[in-house]
Amino acid sequence: MNLIISTIAGFFISFNAYASGVTLNGTDSITVDINNHTKTLKFDTVINGYSVKCSGDKIILWGKPKIINEGNPQDTNVILVDLDHRYKKIEKSVSEGVFSIDFIKGKDLAYIGTNQGLFLNLANGNLKPVGSEFDPTDDNNFETCKKNSSWEFNRYP
Repeated sequence: MNLIISTIAGFFISFNAYASGVTLNGTDSITVDINNHTKTLKFDTVINGYSVKCSGDKIILWGKPKIINEGNPQDTNVILVDLDHRYKKIEKSVSEGVFSIDFIKGKDLAYIGTNQGLFLNLANGNLKPVGSEFDPTDDNNFETCKKNSSWEFNRYP
């Protein structure tokens, strides 16, 4: 009976991804410590920053593409990594600089701090402009938790 309970618990724990630590490797990859193993993720982006959701199951990175778009050299890549779904990556390009990422309290959204501001849907990766009804200076809009110090990085704070 204990073996059955242990097996079932192990099954659910193994599918409950949770980043216990994140390490930036050089300028274009991170190593994520998760469920007692490590996974290195490499990107076609020079990473300027990243932030992990309080639940530890999602990471959003941002930075400049390694291959510059001559038509819009200020493009910034925003990459959502879903640790709950086998490191699924959704990459979006925004046509302005990204200064920060904050996760919205109680919603499956992240706020991308650009000049205009954007919302990133954490379920499907869709981007949406921020309306005037949202105040990005109100800290009550964002999730708060005691994060591992490795969960946030910003090259240009």
